[in-house]
Amino acid sequence: MTIPGCHRGYMLVTVLIITAIGLLFGAGALLLFRFQCQLRIDRQHELEKVYAVRSVLNYIRTYIGEIYDTGKWFTYHTGSDRNLRLTVQPVAAIFPDVNNGKHFDMERSGSFTMPCPEQYNTALDYEYGVESWPEIKIAPTHTAVGGGKAYGLAFNDLEATNNVRWWVNIGMRDTGGWLQEDYGRRYCFWPRAYVDGNNGGLKDVMRLCIIRNVTNDANTAGYRHGWPLSCEGERALVFEINPKAATTSGATNNAEIVFYEYVYTGGALQKTERLRWSKQPADYNMGLQIADNKVSLFYIGNEGLNTTRATVDAKLMSRGYTFSDSLELTLPTYRYFAEPVSIGGKAYGGIWTNSYGRVQAPELRAVFEVEAASDKRATGEVIGNANVDFLTRFKVTPAYQYDVFLEHPTTITNRATVAQKIGRYKREGTNYTILTYDTHGTEHKGFRRDEREFERNGAQ
Repeated sequence: MTIPGCHRGYMLVTVLIITAIGLLFGAGALLLFRFQCQLRIDRQHELEKVYAVRSVLNYIRTYIGEIYDTGKWFTYHTGSDRNLRLTVQPVAAIFPDVNNGKHFDMERSGSFTMPCPEQYNTALDYEYGVESWPEIKIAPTHTAVGGGKAYGLAFNDLEATNNVRWWVNIGMRDTGGWLQEDYGRRYCFWPRAYVDGNNGGLKDVMRLCIIRNVTNDANTAGYRHGWPLSCEGERALVFEINPKAATTSGATNNAEIVFYEYVYTGGALQKTERLRWSKQPADYNMGLQIADNKVSLFYIGNEGLNTTRATVDAKLMSRGYTFSDSLELTLPTYRYFAEPVSIGGKAYGGIWTNSYGRVQAPELRAVFEVEAASDKRATGEVIGNANVDFLTRFKVTPAYQYDVFLEHPTTITNRATVAQKIGRYKREGTNYTILTYDTHGTEHKGFRRDEREFERNGAQ
């Protein structure tokens, strides 16, 4: 017997099931479409931020003025009708820190004196010494052309100085070393004047030496803080302005830059030449860039400028850097600066991680050494006099020139990238180029992450 309406009920259930399945597919398709649209919008916003950063980088590359410590601000209006705020900030020096009164600052009036008790200044942690002539005094100031004072290290007021060697050994308190930096560090100074022999002959040798912060109380005054190297196993990284024979009669600029690794072993100092760069020291600051186990030399100059920009006053120029080829430190030297060592019976720790999870490297010192290769030194104090060695503007910075910050939403500001202006680095042409060290935004897993979190938190 057939129950009336049975088939009709079965058909109704079937229709309802099919309809429900259709609705689910439709809702899924709608959600997928929404997700795809959101991805496209996110990608558009991400690209807009990348384009904004690239626009600022192009500005840095072509700008002929100085970008001062206060930074430079920009607003970038996007295709999605948003205003992105960007800031370019020159990197602050790690040493000397202008807010740290315990840092030796060559450029600050009254920041150091010589002589000082036992040739060591406890407050500012610097030591000076000399070989052959204990009575030599190193003048802390120098008279600039046109009057006034330029502060730095001036080696003068002495005649018949052949074969004399003297130094200033500077502690860089609470700054660690290059091994704790993501991109490494730069150690540089300005060799503003150096002794020149007659008719383009030999010049004095000027050195910047990087050593570990060690002490040896058994040494005499002027030798106690790691320089000259005197204990078995001590090492140093040495940037040297080295004289060479004159190639032209009357030539006055015959120096070149050399990088050495020093090691004290078997009771004697051994020097290994690692790089010789035929770059004469007639520019602005120059020095070492060290990142992990790699070293390159650099100077800051006007190379890379086109004819029009080259006419601009150099003091108003945001200059680029020119780099040598890079090299790898030998493994024993790298380990000396990275691992625990025992020097003069004292133990010194290696790399460690602090309570915040940040890597810390051993403390370092910087030594400026001048070795007299000329037999006369002026008694006057005039910068530019070829018989006076004068250097200034020693500083330690991260291994890049600018931070670029991006702000959006208005309460969120993050570093988008770091940038370096390059005059020449295996590139041809007349213009500066810009090198960035990371992909824009990867430090925060994409520029949109902060906006998403901002929305989820109710824009608080």
